[in-house]
Amino acid sequence: MRIFTKPINEISYQDVVAFCELGIAEGINLDYKGDFPSSLEKTISAFANTFGGVIVIGIEDKDSKPKPPFEGIEHKDRLEERVWNTIVDTIYPPIFPEIRICPPENNRTFVVIRVPQSNETPHAIYHNTQVYIRTGNRNKPEDLATVEQIEWLRNYRRKSEELREMLYRRAQERYQTICEQKNVRIEIGEFTLSFAPLYPQRPLITLEAIEGIIPQMTVFGGEGRRFPWLPGGLEPIQDGMVSFFLNKDNGFITHTELNKFGLIYYKEYISWKGKLVSEENLLHMVTLIRILDTSFEAIGKYYNMIGFWGLVDIRFSLGRLLGIKFLPILPSNIIEIQLEKTNIMERELFWQLITSASELKDPVVRQKRLLELGKDIAWSFGFKTSEDVIKQKLKAEGRWID
Repeated sequence: MRIFTKPINEISYQDVVAFCELGIAEGINLDYKGDFPSSLEKTISAFANTFGGVIVIGIEDKDSKPKPPFEGIEHKDRLEERVWNTIVDTIYPPIFPEIRICPPENNRTFVVIRVPQSNETPHAIYHNTQVYIRTGNRNKPEDLATVEQIEWLRNYRRKSEELREMLYRRAQERYQTICEQKNVRIEIGEFTLSFAPLYPQRPLITLEAIEGIIPQMTVFGGEGRRFPWLPGGLEPIQDGMVSFFLNKDNGFITHTELNKFGLIYYKEYISWKGKLVSEENLLHMVTLIRILDTSFEAIGKYYNMIGFWGLVDIRFSLGRLLGIKFLPILPSNIIEIQLEKTNIMERELFWQLITSASELKDPVVRQKRLLELGKDIAWSFGFKTSEDVIKQKLKAEGRWID
């Protein structure tokens, strides 16, 4: 199943051959094409309108199963450009799939197109007049959508959105219940970070597998920071596992929940380090960057390992902020203590980012997102911080990939 889960730029000719040898039939999220079809836009748009899917060009099929020999198509220049031209010229609104032209063997190659489930449906073709959906029917894999089917798709999306919001709500309620039972809460500087599929539909991982996958996804960052960090161990809950840790000496709290539907929900008392050095309620921007940096990479690894490559809803908030002192990342020649600023206006700050699991796995895209977020965080507290300053800090900690 590597063509579903492997980073797109690492899929090889032999990966496709090995996948085809499994004999997996075409279905609602898989399609084989012997060569470039005249209606490639129909399949791409149908996948995007439904649940996403993978198209493999260079494979004939018999009874919907891959037919050997698995040799691919002739390797030519501009194969990827041909796919993009089809999308740009015929599909509206445009779709942005992952495309891989496999390194050729004997001048033969495969074209792998991974189409994510879209959040901009319906996507129409033929001058914006026809909408297709993926049916899963072997005799008619794409079907012209009726008004009722389009409305059904929209309702299905709404149900997925309702499931996502329920997962967030239950995670928040579970955290609050634990705090009530222990008679604690974060008084100031409450950091919340969450990741979830934009359109969750079904469990992505078994409960038993969650605990075992954590060591493989863990990422280490600067100053001993790592994600996920589970000092409280893991306890089973309905649909997942949770870790809660309280340091009674300084009031530090960290809380993590991992859900079988792909939700990761994280809380931390973000200003505790300031208290340890007798600096009341000091929030270091570098701490936020370290958490975001390690978590983005860890979640990219996590989704890759469980085979999810669709759209991801990322939410990040800072709460209980009144009176907190903020310290941005500064050039090394600036004296830090002179540039603290006390927040007197914002009770809470909130960010939301829609990206894809593949972008979280891509270090270049991931770092770009991190720089944009870093600048916006500093601006929200009244500072102008350049991308170069953030980049140099990450470089100094060995966390930047050129």
